[in-house]
Parts: sequence; structure tokens; C-alpha cells
Amino acid sequence: MPVTIHNNVVSGPEERGIPAHLSFGQFLYDQLKNGGDKIALISAETGESVTYRYILQNSVNLAASLRKLGLKKGDLVGLSSENRFEFIVAALAVTYCGGILSTLNITYTPGEITHLLKITKPKYIFTSPITSQNIYDCCQELSSSCKLIMFGDFEAVPDCIMYDNLIKDQVHVDDFTLTDVNGLEDTVAVMCSSGTTGLPKGVELTHVNFLTLSAHMKYYFDYVQSQKNNGIVTGLSLIPWFHAYGFITTFAVMAMNTKIVFLIRFDEQQYLETIQNYKINMTTIVPPLAVFLAKHPLVLKYDLSSLVEVWCGAAPLSKDIQKAVSERTGIDFIKQGYGLTEVTMACLVDLTSGEKVGSCGTPAPGMKVKVIDIENGQRLGPGKEGELWIKSPLRMKGYMGDRAASDELIDNEGYVRTGDIGYYDNEGYFYIVDRLKELIKYKGFQVAPAELEALLLQHSGVADAGVVGLPDEAAGELPLAFVVAQPNSKVTEKELVDFVASKVSPAKRLRGGVIFLKDIPKNASGKILRRELRKMLQKYKSKL
Repeated sequence: MPVTIHNNVVSGPEERGIPAHLSFGQFLYDQLKNGGDKIALISAETGESVTYRYILQNSVNLAASLRKLGLKKGDLVGLSSENRFEFIVAALAVTYCGGILSTLNITYTPGEITHLLKITKPKYIFTSPITSQNIYDCCQELSSSCKLIMFGDFEAVPDCIMYDNLIKDQVHVDDFTLTDVNGLEDTVAVMCSSGTTGLPKGVELTHVNFLTLSAHMKYYFDYVQSQKNNGIVTGLSLIPWFHAYGFITTFAVMAMNTKIVFLIRFDEQQYLETIQNYKINMTTIVPPLAVFLAKHPLVLKYDLSSLVEVWCGAAPLSKDIQKAVSERTGIDFIKQGYGLTEVTMACLVDLTSGEKVGSCGTPAPGMKVKVIDIENGQRLGPGKEGELWIKSPLRMKGYMGDRAASDELIDNEGYVRTGDIGYYDNEGYFYIVDRLKELIKYKGFQVAPAELEALLLQHSGVADAGVVGLPDEAAGELPLAFVVAQPNSKVTEKELVDFVASKVSPAKRLRGGVIFLKDIPKNASGKILRRELRKMLQKYKSKL
């Protein structure tokens, strides 16, 4: 993408146009209508498929029923479910009604769910049998009433409304009128922040935020297809739709009438079989999936040659893993993107064909990015590490119920603080180093955990790794690695400590040692939960 650099601010290309009605619901309604009898979604688990016409009809039926139940513009509706057909229909129906959709992570603890329900105060919550009991129990703690709408064939909890009953009455699609919205101001969804450092916040995103992101996605697709002369026919969706990354990219791709095969969960064999059998052209992944493709022996047994576009986001991906995946699978190049829920996800995107390995790309259309010195607040030039700040039409409306936290995140020029450390080169390509809050302080030196994790993953005996700081009275913190060994590997702590020491400066050595464990705790988007590693570290220290 074309970029300009002026006064140490990197700007992306001209903003893309969006529909004048400024309604995300109207946009999706129109695009579904255009899709007609094309296949829209396929469940990889069951092989069942539905058309764009089917989704449009059911979403209109459901929207009409929700209005009869009393759903009004501005009412909030929760959605707690794994990836399934009903998820898409429910999200569309709420949007048609001018409602606000709040997706709930199905892996959240009761405490996290209750925290979010108290912030969002939903009138209804769509739920599936696997999440319903947890949601039901949490709703009992709310002061306001909240009705559950159940996906599936049976009432998994008392006094729920069955989804299937709400889509029975047929409404003529052309007779249905969507609720008018003020797209610039009206919230369309409340998406959860990652919550890697504490309880998740509810990020309010507007119709214009989603419309702009959809326009950007079409720009990216058109650009890469023009460069390669390869059409993207079938996409694979594995990222959970309750996560902002999965939700926004799925609807943006559906708006282009592209066929999507979706998975409910990650299963090694099923994932590879799905790519091979459905001849998947495009997919979005997170770094743990990239590590799987780079290192797992099962990958070599499958034909993944149909993949022409693989985009990775949610956390930094090392250039070594990028290269390893390409060499091992024949996938041309994994493109990295960078974003955060507070700026409607994608802010930086790499549209090259591998010329900038390790980069997460250049600013998206309409974006301005500056890198700020964390010590003196000055804008930095190329090659200098600092905190990224982003200005964009994709900026959130704010954190629901937390004006102070919203104001703290945005400076007087309208830039959003990311909390991420990175730098850009002379051509405006950005590189993410690590989270500001996660930097390890060793004797005044700042050590990026992600750098050491990427290094450890180069070792043949390492399947996964997470690095944190071990508190130390003299040094402040000592870098310590949690490591998952490859099956049948006999790698030792000393071997890994020596391996890292041979490749880094003295401040970055694993002076805190290595702890072996079975899994590295991560959230749904693949980010390492370092707070959980620190808890493990406390337990480990107490046993010494």
C-alpha cells in the first residue's frame, strides 16, 4: 500500500468510500441479497451448507420476531456461542433492529461473564447448549431481567425462548424495513478487549467503524488478487466469532459473497483435512497455528497447495516461523496484520509477497501512526523503538461504562494509545516488538519476551514457549522461560539456557531459568496469558 512519512507520522493511502446510509445492517442485508443462491457457509464438522438467501431469510424472520418480543433500537443483546449457523443469523437480526450486539467469550469464567453482563445490561442473550448453564447462572446475579434465547433442539436451561420458534414465521424479505440508525454515533456492537492484563472491557464500535473495516477488507482482497491473478473462492474460518478478530473478518468476507468453511474448534487432523478437501484458498490464523504449521509432523501428510492467502494477527509472529511455514508447506507467504479492538482491529497490513518478512505492514487506508518515545514523549523517526499511537476513522466510540479509561487512551490529537512497542523502517513498514506492560526490566535494560519466545521456537526440541520476568532483588527481573517440549524430545534446561545465551546480548539471557510444562496458557485469539504464567511462577517459587 502507498504510504507517506511526514514529521515522523506514517500515513496510509486515501480512505475508502462507504455507503451513504451509514448502516452496517443495511449494507449486510444488501450484500446477502446479492449473494442469492451462492453457498455462504459450510460446517466442516457436518458438511451441511447454507446459501446467502437462506441466511437473509432467516435473519429477517428472526428480526421480525425480536421486534414482536419488544426489542427496540439501542437495546443490547448478548451472544454466547461457538461458531455455528445460528450465530450469524442472530447477529444479523439484532443489527437489522438497530440493537447493540455484545459477543461473550465462551471460555470466560463466571466472574468475567458477570462483570461484562453488569456493564452491558442485556435485554436478551442468545446462547448454545454448551454455554447456556454458565450464562443462566450468571444472569441470576443481575438486578435487571434478561431472557435467554436458546440455539439447538432442547431447553438446556429453564424458562428460555427457543431460537427455532422465532424463525418459523416467514416474512417477505422485500417487505422488511430495517431500523434507521445514525451510523456515526450509534453503537452496533460491544466487543471485548483481550483482557490479557485484567478483566475485559466492553469496546463500543459504531456502524461506521464496521463499514469502514469492510471497505478496507475489500481493498486488501482486490489488491492481492490483482497482484497474483488468483481468485479467492473459498475461505476457512477457525478464529472464534465471539472474538472481534473472527467476527469482523467473517462478516467482511461474507459481504464479498465468498464461500466460508467454518470450524467449531481446532483439531489438528480436521483442520488439515478441511484445507485439503475443500481446497481452501484463504484463511486467517493466529501465531500458535503458525507454529503448528511450521513444526508439527502431521502437516507434511496433507496437500495445502490450494492456499494462496494466509493472514496472521492477534499477536506478533516471528520471521523465522513465517519462513518455516513457507518452506515446509509451500504456502507462498504468511501476511501479518496488526490491530486492536479499540481501533476495529486491522490498522497495519502487509500486502507484499514476502519482501518484508517480520513486518506487520503499512498503515491501512485513512490511518496515521506515530511512534512515541516512552521516556520523553517525542515522536521518533525510522528504526527507533517506541510506543505506537494510531489515528483513524476506525477508532472506537469508547469503553462502555468507563469514560475515564476511554479518555486516558486517547491523546489531544485524537490518537489512540496501543500499549505496544514497535518501530517503522524508511519505507513506512512497521515491526512490533512486544507489549509495553510486558517488557522485562533487567538492570535497567528492557527485554522483550516475544523476542526470546521466537528464539526458543527455533530450537528443534521446543514446541511452544512463554517468557516472563522473575522478580529479583538485585536485578529487578530475570528473564525466565516456560517451555513445552516437542514429543519425545529430551531437551534440558541447560541446553536451552545455553542456546539462548549464544544468540543474544547478556541482558537477554535466561538468567531466571527454564520451567517445563504441558501447555502455554493463551486466550482465544492466541495471545499468551502472561498473568497466568506469573501465577504459575508464584506457585513454583513457593515449592522451592
